[in-house]
Amino acid sequence: MQSEELFFWLDNIFSRPKESICIVVPGGGKFAEHIRVSQKHFNFSDEVAHKMALLAMSQYGYFLTGINKNINIIKNIKKIYENKNKNSFLWLPDNSLENNIELPQTWDFTSDSIALWLATFLQADKLIMVKSKKIIFNRSNIDDHINKNDIDKGFKELIDMYKGELIFLEKKQYNKLKEIM
Repeated sequence: MQSEELFFWLDNIFSRPKESICIVVPGGGKFAEHIRVSQKHFNFSDEVAHKMALLAMSQYGYFLTGINKNINIIKNIKKIYENKNKNSFLWLPDNSLENNIELPQTWDFTSDSIALWLATFLQADKLIMVKSKKIIFNRSNIDDHINKNDIDKGFKELIDMYKGELIFLEKKQYNKLKEIM
């Protein structure tokens, strides 16, 4: 959220034409962190925290639209292919509060797992995860990355369902997006 690279990512994703559809799943950022702190303080359930975290992801998504006017929001992922003239979207997952996406409602399933779920649901050819540090990922070292908090625990439960290519990029690698899209 406070990364100087954020503007470059948004420009590369939303201001330049691509040959394929690109869907951004925002994290919850500082909005979600406040929910974690509040949950510890007020001791409300993981189910409530999960719903709030989905809204935090949408809040962050709206924040992104405030800094890049080219962002096309989509809430209903079933309508993604109806928009033939737009090739980049920002998915706001708060709609999934009503349309259960069948993920456990715990902190084990954050935006990492939600992005993986979406890529699986849409049978996407590629899932590109942008992280704050360099991650050398393969399916055999997934536990190491979970233990380092590089990815959430739910990722492990969902990874075998995803058949596409999984790419991790560090936040400074925004120029690589052109090569892999």
